[in-house]
Amino acid sequence: MKIRNVEKIIGITIDLSHGFGRNGLTQNIIFLMQCINSIPGRKCYLIYLGEFSKNNFLNKDLSVSYENYIKKNKIRFDVIIYGGFSPSKQDHEYDKLKNNSRKYVLLQLGNELTDDIQNSLFAEDRAVNIINNLSIDQIWTSPHYERNIPYLKTKYKNNNVIISPYLWSPDFIIKQFEELKTSLKLNEFKNKININKVCVFEPNFYFTKTSLIPINIVEKFEQENPNLIETLSVFNGDKLAKNEHFIGLILYMDIYRKRKDFLKCRSRIPFLKAVKEHGGLVISHQIHNELNYVYFEALYLSLPLIHNSNILSDYGYFYKDYDIDKGSDWIKHILKNHKNNIDQYDKNNIDLFKKYSPYSNHNIEAYRFILDEL
Repeated sequence: MKIRNVEKIIGITIDLSHGFGRNGLTQNIIFLMQCINSIPGRKCYLIYLGEFSKNNFLNKDLSVSYENYIKKNKIRFDVIIYGGFSPSKQDHEYDKLKNNSRKYVLLQLGNELTDDIQNSLFAEDRAVNIINNLSIDQIWTSPHYERNIPYLKTKYKNNNVIISPYLWSPDFIIKQFEELKTSLKLNEFKNKININKVCVFEPNFYFTKTSLIPINIVEKFEQENPNLIETLSVFNGDKLAKNEHFIGLILYMDIYRKRKDFLKCRSRIPFLKAVKEHGGLVISHQIHNELNYVYFEALYLSLPLIHNSNILSDYGYFYKDYDIDKGSDWIKHILKNHKNNIDQYDKNNIDLFKKYSPYSNHNIEAYRFILDEL
């Protein structure tokens, strides 16, 4: 008698009110869903808050509202991954009572340690909501936050904290391209982006991702090579423009004193729209946040990316730590050589996209193993 393999059902929570462009979390949840649904014998659903709308990333047949799930419980999940939101303690315990064999995972993809440090110092009014993790079976975090594991174990009183693979695919940047409604093909669009204009996309919310070092890289280049760069656009910079200390730093720089209308602090707009309108030489800086979807999007569009991510040091144009001089040198190199070397640049990036793809066999196998061992 043959034993039939029973399909395992997984649910991932997602908050649709945040949108897919606000941060990488909602995108990551879609990539994770794609990967899990590529595992034989696994079916992954989204358990959503917010308004369900038709788009390329939401399949109605693989989605259930959180309200319907809690009230009707029509889908018997084997694993629920708290990704986009975590329920109240009351809902969590009620759900667990309905199925004692169900496993619960907390997907922790932010830099929890540095965020808590900053919030403890500067966010006095921000409440802390820590789920009752004594009943969470496992916590997943990204490879670039491995250093945070002892902290996560202590904070959440849970020793079962593991690294889960980081995932990315070009789906969302392709969607942005479609929404531009241009007559150009993607490769033609890439070639028209002006790399003599610099864009910086750091959130400027936590000290681990700010625009200060990229701005100083451009300032250093301007001091030694005046008037070669056309403009510098700092996105998520509207708050900085109101900060007296930041203004004081800028007023002393050549990019302000000698270049009229050169530096612009702008509100956030979609990445593709930003590089189309304001230029494609992307400069970044981070502290302990070495993987970032902006990096992948820039490289996918063949844009010159100046960055300090050790994990991605073989891709784009890498400078170490806070090495403003090296970053400035890379600008000079890019203006002279990038377009001539674009084929090799793109060829080098292919391996990166394969490594992090939700459809790569090694990632599918990694998540199969993680779920099997849960």
